[in-house]
Amino acid sequence: MSLRSRLAILFGLLALIVSAIVGAASYQATRSEVSESTDRFLESRSIEVTRGIREQPGNPPLRPNRANTNDLGNGANGANGANGANGANGANGAADDAGTLLPRLPFDPDAIVQIIDRNGAVRSSGSNELPITDAVEQLIDERPRLGESAPDRYDDVEIDGTSYRMYTRALPGGGAIQVARSTTENDAVLSVLVSRIAIIGLIAAVLAAFAGWWIARRTTRPLRRLADVAATVADTRDFSIDVPVGWPDEIGQLAGSFREMLTALETSREQQHRLVVDAGHELRTPLTSLRANVEMLQRIDSRPDVALTPEDRRKLLHAINSEVGELSNLFTELMELATDGHDADAPMKPVDLAEVVSRSVERWQRRVDRRISLNAESAMVSGNEAMIERAVTNVLGNAHKFSPPGEPIDVVVRDGFVSVRDRGPGVAVADRARVFDRFYRADATRTMPGSGLGLAIVAQIVERHGGETWVTESEHGGADIGFRLPTI
Repeated sequence: MSLRSRLAILFGLLALIVSAIVGAASYQATRSEVSESTDRFLESRSIEVTRGIREQPGNPPLRPNRANTNDLGNGANGANGANGANGANGANGAADDAGTLLPRLPFDPDAIVQIIDRNGAVRSSGSNELPITDAVEQLIDERPRLGESAPDRYDDVEIDGTSYRMYTRALPGGGAIQVARSTTENDAVLSVLVSRIAIIGLIAAVLAAFAGWWIARRTTRPLRRLADVAATVADTRDFSIDVPVGWPDEIGQLAGSFREMLTALETSREQQHRLVVDAGHELRTPLTSLRANVEMLQRIDSRPDVALTPEDRRKLLHAINSEVGELSNLFTELMELATDGHDADAPMKPVDLAEVVSRSVERWQRRVDRRISLNAESAMVSGNEAMIERAVTNVLGNAHKFSPPGEPIDVVVRDGFVSVRDRGPGVAVADRARVFDRFYRADATRTMPGSGLGLAIVAQIVERHGGETWVTESEHGGADIGFRLPTI
């Protein structure tokens, strides 16, 4: 599944979830409001009936006196005590002070009203008789005093398969009044609301999914371009292909990093190619010499009349041994480069640069029997002793190779600097920038032994330690080659 499809589905699901949450909240709020509205209606209707503002079901119009218009239950204590639930008739149609009838509202069929007397008998009721539950019977026995809040309760009941909301309120003289209203209309409103919420949620999900797909399409356009570039590179192995970078965001940073990666890969491939070519060139010379010497030995062995003098044999064996040693050294240094012999994960610890250089100078002096002048001051650096010794040994070997026999080599160590100065021909200014390149040899030194990798290994080791290398002319006219390591 593509990223666009996943984002479209994600946007759609989020919109659907949000719509469901909002819809559920709206449904609950509407349901609560409808229920409260019904409860307010039932309570208001019960008050209107008990106060005589509305007619009771199944009774003629009342002519309450002024004293009895506040509450129907007060009339239950009047002259007609036998009809306590219909106390307004206790005044027997007495006229008020003005001798006029109070305005009356007819009994409305939008609610069922039922009057229960103090004995629990139904005195009057609307179209259907309302149920009298145990809780309602407890209210019948309640006789709130005048001015007190009458106890009441709400119940959800079912009459003839229809749901009703019923309100029961105790009357002051005993008994109760019940008002019930069908909840069918409320249920229909809520059902319509649920349907509309579902439709709106589905529409919102579809629109959100389309918006997510469109946004993902525009957002992933640069990524698709990068994917095309990566596919082209994978097919053609061409690391020089142009990578579009023009977005000032994370995708632009990704494109920039991808371009840098391709550049690094191209550089690495060029270096590998150059390494193979240079290594092949360096290997060809000793191999050619070895082949020539071996062929000479074969020809001599095949001709009994020809014999080598001891001196010629000694020279021939010395040449073969020299070429084998050259190949061995070249192989060792190639392995140093190919396997990263200076070990990028080698432990670093504080070391005294003067002590490391002194050990290297002493070992090299015993090996070549050449006088080496050492002027070293203690300097603490963070590094690996074996790697630093390898770098010092390679620089000393380079100075020994180019120094005339019997001439000393000067080594100076001060403030993190290691300077090795010889009295040889020096390095031409034009060649100094490439002295530390792999297999590089100046024109004047191509016939001399060596692989051209010693100083390249020095450069790698120094770079690993965060230092720098240099090559210049010494005060004696030879070369001054060395490096600097950061002190601590």
